[in-house]
Amino acid sequence: MSRRTIIAIASILAVLAAVLPLAGIAVYARHSASEYEKRHLEEYAGWTLKRTERSLNFARGAIRQLEREGLSGCSPAQIARMRQLTLETRSVEEIGYFIDGRLACTGWGKVRQPAAAGTPDLRFEDGYGLHLRMRTKLSGGLTMNALSHGSYNALMHPDSMIDVLTDTAMTLGIASLDGRVIAVSGPVAPGLLKRVASGGAAASASGREGRLMYASVANDHLRAFAISDYSLAEKRADGALWYLVPLGLATSALLVGLVLLASRQRLSPQNELAIAVRKREFVTRYQPIIELATGLCVGAEALIRWERPDGASISPEMFIPLAEDTGLIEPLTDIVIERVVADLAHWLGENDGIHIAINISSADMQSGRFLAVLAKALAEAGVSPSQIWLEATERGFMNAAAARATIERARQAGHIVAIDDFGTGYSSLSLLETLPLDTLKIDKSFVDAIGTQAATSVVIPHIIEMGHGLNFKIVAEGVETEAQETYLREAGVEFVQGWRYSKALTAQEFRVFHERTNRPG
Repeated sequence: MSRRTIIAIASILAVLAAVLPLAGIAVYARHSASEYEKRHLEEYAGWTLKRTERSLNFARGAIRQLEREGLSGCSPAQIARMRQLTLETRSVEEIGYFIDGRLACTGWGKVRQPAAAGTPDLRFEDGYGLHLRMRTKLSGGLTMNALSHGSYNALMHPDSMIDVLTDTAMTLGIASLDGRVIAVSGPVAPGLLKRVASGGAAASASGREGRLMYASVANDHLRAFAISDYSLAEKRADGALWYLVPLGLATSALLVGLVLLASRQRLSPQNELAIAVRKREFVTRYQPIIELATGLCVGAEALIRWERPDGASISPEMFIPLAEDTGLIEPLTDIVIERVVADLAHWLGENDGIHIAINISSADMQSGRFLAVLAKALAEAGVSPSQIWLEATERGFMNAAAARATIERARQAGHIVAIDDFGTGYSSLSLLETLPLDTLKIDKSFVDAIGTQAATSVVIPHIIEMGHGLNFKIVAEGVETEAQETYLREAGVEFVQGWRYSKALTAQEFRVFHERTNRPG
């Protein structure tokens, strides 16, 4: 074997030794990134399925309520009730009532040109039917879906059925198990849409077609799917390569940093929330509080909402737990104080009998640091501390000594202090007896059980009796029906709040509501 041949073979082996491990790493990285993106899409498909089911259940609830009440004949009372439930039900755009198979009236009045009910495109096991892609004058010519049962149907905007906040660019959709598309959030090629929607009865499916990846999940009657571009998986693979390749030189370290920066352009939820806090992307809404004995509006609970710059509204159920876990809850408390003062300070000064309740996190209850922030804001605005109630959940009282110190300071400053969502957390009678609280708020879950056979229905009279025994004022949350109101009034509950009286309002809407509710005569 000649020298040249040995050199050539050695060179080839050296190249192979250098290339094959890197090629293996590249293949592994791309495979892992693809599997990660499939799981990512499956996760969002699952959330989309839950969102659709929740929207359908809201509509079912509205129809069931109307059927239970038994109103008929398109009477003024029935039309008014349909309109009320339309406004109260987030997923419903309009409710219609059919007589002899033809639309007779909606929540906005009787129909001049009755339309036939038609045959549902999809039927559920509970007897409800779903009509797809309906064009109706009531929706301004938009394509709507309609959930029907008996003599009623509820119009639903398809987009509201799959309204899920995503952390990367993707298309979400929902379909029946036989492949009929109910809603889709963006354009999809017809062939791909048919294949993704027609997953049969399989619990989940995933795959790739060209530059697109997809995944779907299904329950007994619906299939949700998510579609994204394969470039997302490629970006993850590129980032993973730099983690796997040993870094020996400063230039290599710099390149890894650049790759990480490029692959993480999309912010994590924690970073996005931190930016939102810094930019003050939050507003307050006000849930009126009614005095049962007089029917007067005596105050409101301040509720925080995250309004993103793109117009999306993020539910507190999504960002409050994250804020508590990441230490961002304290600046959120400060923002609520800031918003309440900005919204209502002048008006509160003119209405000294009105109070606004602010929710205080468990971290703030333990530290008490918010009291200085609140005192400064109220002093500068000329608002009496007695007009600001403080509400903390039972979790905030776990450290009883620290909570007691905060409560005592708050009451000395003139605030009323309430325990919120009572009965759902950690408190006990012995704990309540030792804390200098003023007010007890009954959680909505107990109010919902009034007049039902639920196990919690026997708890609420004991909560009320206990609250009265400790000389607490009592506020019942989530009141929605006349029966609940009657029960609470007869039980001696002083204050109520809930959809029976009003949804959460803007500051201007709340002032108008208060003026209308408290107008003499």
